[in-house]
Amino acid sequence: MIFDKKDKHFTIIILSDAKSKVKKFSISFNLFRFIFVFLVIIFASATLLVFNLIITHQKLENKIAEIERMEYKINYKEIEFANLKEKTDEIKAKTVILESYLEEVKDLDKMVRDITGKGGYEEEVVIYNTDLNANVEFESDPNEMFYYGFAYEEGLDDIDALLDDLLSKAPELSEKLSQDKQHMEDHIYLMEHTPSMWPTWGMITSLFGERRGSHIHQGLDIANRTGTPVNTTASGVVLFAGWHGGFGNKVIVYHGFDYTTVYAHLSKIYVSVGDEVSQGDVIGTVGSTGYSTGPHLHYEVIVNGVHKNPMDFLP
Repeated sequence: MIFDKKDKHFTIIILSDAKSKVKKFSISFNLFRFIFVFLVIIFASATLLVFNLIITHQKLENKIAEIERMEYKINYKEIEFANLKEKTDEIKAKTVILESYLEEVKDLDKMVRDITGKGGYEEEVVIYNTDLNANVEFESDPNEMFYYGFAYEEGLDDIDALLDDLLSKAPELSEKLSQDKQHMEDHIYLMEHTPSMWPTWGMITSLFGERRGSHIHQGLDIANRTGTPVNTTASGVVLFAGWHGGFGNKVIVYHGFDYTTVYAHLSKIYVSVGDEVSQGDVIGTVGSTGYSTGPHLHYEVIVNGVHKNPMDFLP
């Protein structure tokens, strides 16, 4: 290449070998300078583009790493949520079981309060009052791996352990309560079928055991106006309801447990043979039917076929 200062152009000579013809090309200086500047610009642009591609690639890799990190974080959350849900579901199931046992306690408690008129729980009993579905607070820093609060997990573990301990004792307690409840029901049934109240009110005119000529008075006479209600002193079944010689209108009630009561000289009878009566039911009214000197109730208590003093069964 030859540079001609006068013409300000470059001459390029191309010679492939000794025998070949010499080829010449002339390039003006301005064109050469333009090509040179153009190549420099192309090189700079290419360099800048490559640099930008490298930066973009690095950012892309960082973004992919961040996405993978977030995906792992989300998967970790899902696993921990699943574990928490499993624990809370287990606690709920155990709580339901304990609540069934608690219902037995409340039933027994109500029975005791109905009988005694006192005692028992004033407020509703709750096994566990914390909301097991409460939201868990998570760390907001995206650069930190998420871990749910270990205190929350330990709290669930403590509750779970407490429920396990209660469940281990609950069957025995439930059996004991069931036995107590049965005993209480049996006792109530026995009390309801044992003569234990006044059959009517009025003045006692004749006591049990008084001698009347050739026989002993086997009941208790309570005088009052004709039509005064007469109540059965215990629950039972009517064995007899009608006229019986000197007793006039008479009702006999069998209460079970070998107890029988007799109500005589009634002016009216409100029950029939075979009727089931409850303690306190009105079965007739005071009268003076049969051999009677005035309106009164003749009341007898018979235990296992033997007449007993009715006063021993009155409150």
